[in-house]
Amino acid sequence: MTERAANKNGTLSDGELLNRLFERDSAALEILYDRYSGYVYALTLKMMGSTREAEEITQDVFWQLWKNRIQYDPERGRFSTWLFAITRNRCLDRLRSMQRKPHIQSLVEHSPEPQKQDVEENIYAAERRQIVQQALNLLPDPQRQALELAYYQGMTHSEIAGQLEVPLGTVKSRIKLGMQKLKQKLRNIESNDI
Repeated sequence: MTERAANKNGTLSDGELLNRLFERDSAALEILYDRYSGYVYALTLKMMGSTREAEEITQDVFWQLWKNRIQYDPERGRFSTWLFAITRNRCLDRLRSMQRKPHIQSLVEHSPEPQKQDVEENIYAAERRQIVQQALNLLPDPQRQALELAYYQGMTHSEIAGQLEVPLGTVKSRIKLGMQKLKQKLRNIESNDI
């Protein structure tokens, strides 16, 4: 088996791929994109509610990774957890900027015609949402609840601890364990669909 074929099969770890990525190996970016873009897209779609926004943010996250504008520190946690945090932050930034924009529609007498969206795109987005929701529903309630508050409602760990009335360390543990279980459940669900 050639080295490129081994890469396609995903035998390289995230750390090895990142090292190659920082050496400007585009094949490493391709593998990371194949490995994580579906999860990044699903999270973004859930947070933004727009396929266009989800596609743009997903592309932006990987483009910034390629440009080395966002740096991963392996001592601070797993790459997948870091990537989902970066994605969440990009979504929150976009939501904040959208809220700051003036409401132009109120200045215009009539609203423009809504754009027709591609039917296949809508079906794909609905399937991704369903898969993520199915995987979330398989998690224990405390982990699912912590993940939903963090990633879908944009709450900080401290805010979640206050709302759930649990220690901050408990929230962090639930999110970390929930992400690990969610990743595995998503893999299981997708492998059963193939």
